[in-house]
Amino acid sequence: MIVSDDEPPDRETREKTSKLITMVQDKRWPSLLPDKSKGEIATCNPAYCDGHTIHRVREDYKNIYGERSVLKKDGETILTPEYKYEKDGIEDARLSKKGDTYLITYVAFNEDIENGGAKIALATTKNFKKTKRHGIIGPQMRYEEAIDLVGPNSYYGKHWIRELEGIQKIHPGIDPFIPDKDAGLEYVPERKQWALLHRLEPAIQIAYADKISDFRKKKFWVEHIRNLEKYTILKPGIWWAKEKIGIGGLPIDIDGRKIGHIHGVEKRESEGLTQYFYRGTFAEFNPQIDKIIAILRDPMLLPTDKDKLIETSPNGHITEKYVNFPTILKVSPNDISALLTISGWGDEKEGSRTHNKEHILKELSDPHNSIENWNKEVQLAQPPRNILPTTTVFKNKNAPLLLSNFNT
Repeated sequence: MIVSDDEPPDRETREKTSKLITMVQDKRWPSLLPDKSKGEIATCNPAYCDGHTIHRVREDYKNIYGERSVLKKDGETILTPEYKYEKDGIEDARLSKKGDTYLITYVAFNEDIENGGAKIALATTKNFKKTKRHGIIGPQMRYEEAIDLVGPNSYYGKHWIRELEGIQKIHPGIDPFIPDKDAGLEYVPERKQWALLHRLEPAIQIAYADKISDFRKKKFWVEHIRNLEKYTILKPGIWWAKEKIGIGGLPIDIDGRKIGHIHGVEKRESEGLTQYFYRGTFAEFNPQIDKIIAILRDPMLLPTDKDKLIETSPNGHITEKYVNFPTILKVSPNDISALLTISGWGDEKEGSRTHNKEHILKELSDPHNSIENWNKEVQLAQPPRNILPTTTVFKNKNAPLLLSNFNT
């Protein structure tokens, strides 16, 4: 007992994908496009487990944003907003399994700035035809209470004070909930507990509980947030991940090692323009997934100028987002020497690329990529600040050339 209480692919693209994956490694190609005839604006940020893939699909909707997200599998909707806490979107799911039950953690979004926001919710299913919701399983904590719990001079306290001041400049007097995202839920046999990886900005945390229902208790989250530094497994680090970070899908077993994706966000500002760059890399976790052992310090999964979102505010300020958001990692079904990554590109479509498995694992074993070096500033090949990066450079001189160009 777990708790008490996208779209169809473009057929031509799928055919090309199956041919590419058998022929090459370290290539990138679009792998799933929205079906405009069904009113789909975009498909992105999929989740995978045990042979099943689900997709976030953005659709037209009458709200402030003019759209909301649903979850689809094989072209059929499996979760659509039903309750107030998720009325404006079901987003960025992660998928896991215990026994014969699949667990779908997702970001439940309500556009009410003061009482809504982004919160972690859970649904379960055995066959993806019938699903059961279990409500919000993440913290529902307002900024002021959370700041009191961690202390205003702490790492999180200082960050949240800046965030709250920025919100209150636009919406004076409100005290909204802190957004919680990038969540994956997994049972850890070694501990006989449930582990919830999640992100209270700007870092990645882990929460352990004996029962999933514990994640719905206010007392549990008060204690967790009071000791948030203890439960933090990775903070923003080097130049490409200074703004915030998060996990992709849950780490998977690759040759007896726990490997997963980490994405980072870099922010650049100039007069009239704000730019965000979402890039991804690989990390190795310990078996209990409560610590990161190593992380490739140079980003591996990069957006291109085609993966760009542009927003213009009423006062003419432009915001650009360049997005490569990796959410699926698995050994290629057609080549066991290759790893397959599937990402959301520009929050518009899904894209795939392959990687040489042997070299990824070797790089994670290199001392340069030890977690102890994550926050150390070293001489890295940083890109010129006015262009998108097109290469990844490794500290290890023996790194394969084929991993250096990620826009082929």
